[in-house]
Amino acid sequence: MLQALRASRPAGGESLSLSASVPRAITPMRHLHHAVVGFVVSLFLVTPAASSDRMVIQEVFVGPPADGTSAPLTADQRAQYVMLRMTSSFQNFVDRASFRVEDADGNLLGAFGSFTASVANAGTFDCAYPNCPAIMLGTQAADNLFTFSFDQDVDGQAGRVALPQAGGRVCFVNYSSVVDCVAWGNFDCTRSGNCALANGPRTGDRSANGCDPDFGTPASPAGLQYGFALARTTFNCLANESSTDFGLAYPRPVNNAGSNNNVDADGDGLIDVLDCEDANTSFRWPVADLQNLTSEPGPPTALAYSQAVASGSGVTYDLVRGTIAHLAGFTDALCLLNNDPTGSFQEANDPLVGEGFYYLVRANSTAACGGTTSYGPGTSPALDAVCP
Repeated sequence: MLQALRASRPAGGESLSLSASVPRAITPMRHLHHAVVGFVVSLFLVTPAASSDRMVIQEVFVGPPADGTSAPLTADQRAQYVMLRMTSSFQNFVDRASFRVEDADGNLLGAFGSFTASVANAGTFDCAYPNCPAIMLGTQAADNLFTFSFDQDVDGQAGRVALPQAGGRVCFVNYSSVVDCVAWGNFDCTRSGNCALANGPRTGDRSANGCDPDFGTPASPAGLQYGFALARTTFNCLANESSTDFGLAYPRPVNNAGSNNNVDADGDGLIDVLDCEDANTSFRWPVADLQNLTSEPGPPTALAYSQAVASGSGVTYDLVRGTIAHLAGFTDALCLLNNDPTGSFQEANDPLVGEGFYYLVRANSTAACGGTTSYGPGTSPALDAVCP
């Protein structure tokens, strides 16, 4: 008969191991029957051993365009998520696994969040990337934005931090082992002295799966973009490269059960639950206040400004100029451009000696997409009549 059957799961979340011992000589048929039953049981337990070392980061979402122009938000107020994707079957053991976050210099900021339980084994036995189940972890604000339940909400977890927009790295970590990482912006871990390679492993890191531990050139040199996800397009265990494995795309989150709201009626890439004009491909995310206004000295002086690209091509701009001497009250404001789509202006005039110009820009959209934004904090309502 079967004398011993032992199952153990190592602390690192690795594959389930079993051992069974059977007597050397078993002659009665009933004993043989027991031995066969024991053998079958041991095979059944070994095959679906749950782990998470064959997971990859699929999407990193920093938030909607409005988050980029809002007053400072706490980590829990930001609509952010990280989505994993299995690359083989039975990778659902994520209990206590977490996402480590570093700044652009490789300094450890904390954790974006961690799982408090494993998820269901939702994959088929022979699934392969990218056709295996996903797992979603994010804030309640992101849950609300996409209007379906994630597998793990992270609000209020101890030591939690937001994803850094301009530059940084996030790594999926299972106990003491690193499963997968992606970096963006100007990330370089050697600047902090924590890594031998710019996007390589930190001192003391251990690979959970033997995949290439150097993640190469960071993705998205300008950083994470509000309204877009940093989305994986390919996976090769032996050749990781953030810049070629990932690209910016509109978010498409899916939870472990396959639930999502990813219908896109007008085919413009942005799903309907986020799209302010489902039947108009020129407008996508609701318009938000401008994120930048830059100038290059002339002559002529060149101005450039932009709304979040995620809002679509239909956004237009109003540009106002005045003299700094009349900045209080904006009493000499002049409309230079009204409903202009270009996002740039060449200033041919120079201010008088001892004076200077100020410039203000606002974005315009359809009523459904936010209408007209403001010229910025502290501006006068009287400006709204300057460029009708």
